[in-house]
Amino acid sequence: MIFKEPDQTKSGKMLREGYVSFGHPTVMLKLASGESVEIDEGVIDLIKLMNSIPGIETKGSCQGQEPNYGYVQFMPDGTEDKAHASVYFMYHILKSMHAAWVKHKHVMWEHEQSTGSEHPDAYRFKFTTELGNGYVLKWSPYNYPAVLAAARKAAEETRQST
Repeated sequence: MIFKEPDQTKSGKMLREGYVSFGHPTVMLKLASGESVEIDEGVIDLIKLMNSIPGIETKGSCQGQEPNYGYVQFMPDGTEDKAHASVYFMYHILKSMHAAWVKHKHVMWEHEQSTGSEHPDAYRFKFTTELGNGYVLKWSPYNYPAVLAAARKAAEETRQST
């Protein structure tokens, strides 16, 4: 819900210097640490899922709003023997998102072949990752359902791997 990215201040409400909020509906989520945090309603399933994986702790998130990306930042949670879970999760979600992207490209190609024109959603599938202060997943709101499906599969594979 809260960002520190200058290009996203265009359509958001300024809260304080450098921080904006899009005012999405939020819900309170109690973490395993006992801390309660406010989460955008549109990503609550993803945040609950990620925080249920031993070794992963989310640090920030936003559901996004066109044209701005949604995101979740996460890190190892300090569980020493599970610190590598975040690496496995990143690997498995990238693998699943790659498969979703290939499927999207195929559907867009089929549409173009059958109609002779480009599908309006041809360039809307956007997903990216960052490594720096932990890991960050970013997605266009258009493909959040694919991100959530990939995260569910990645969580299952991560639990098996760690």
